[in-house]
Amino acid sequence: DHFREEIENAYMSESSVLHERLAEERTRVEQLEQQVNDLTELHQNEMENLKAAMTDMEEKVQYQSEESVKDLHEMLENCHTRISRMEHQQAQQQQQFLTLEGLENSNARALFVKLINIALTVLQVILLVVATAMNILAPLLQTRTRLVVTLLLFIVTIFVYIQLPEIKETYWTIVNKYSSLIS
Repeated sequence: DHFREEIENAYMSESSVLHERLAEERTRVEQLEQQVNDLTELHQNEMENLKAAMTDMEEKVQYQSEESVKDLHEMLENCHTRISRMEHQQAQQQQQFLTLEGLENSNARALFVKLINIALTVLQVILLVVATAMNILAPLLQTRTRLVVTLLLFIVTIFVYIQLPEIKETYWTIVNKYSSLIS
């Protein structure tokens, strides 16, 4: 009888310990589930924020590219306007020169008109080259950082070009020394 009571007491104490552990595990599982839910919600919020940020960035990039395209079109239109204006001036000057009384010889007059046409064509080409160069250089000079980096690259390039004979001589000296060491 006494043995039975001890077994029942031991069983009861083990049972209560197991119930306590089970309750602790339930509490821990609930806390872990809550943490997982919180982390999932946080992840979803972060993903939504990232999607919104990506959408904003796409809109900004698209707007900037559209503005750049508009600027390029405006520059091209300005160049075309300048060329048209120059052609118009050329036509006016040709008419004025044709009426000059000092050039009565038709061959001399034709030669003079051709020289003026050539000069105006060369001037148009020069203006076109300058406008193209400015369009190419404009993105490199928009901010202070880009300007500084561009100037540094230009200076380094000039320095290397000036020092090229010395660099070649040093290179060949080193190559000759190493080849003599190897052989």
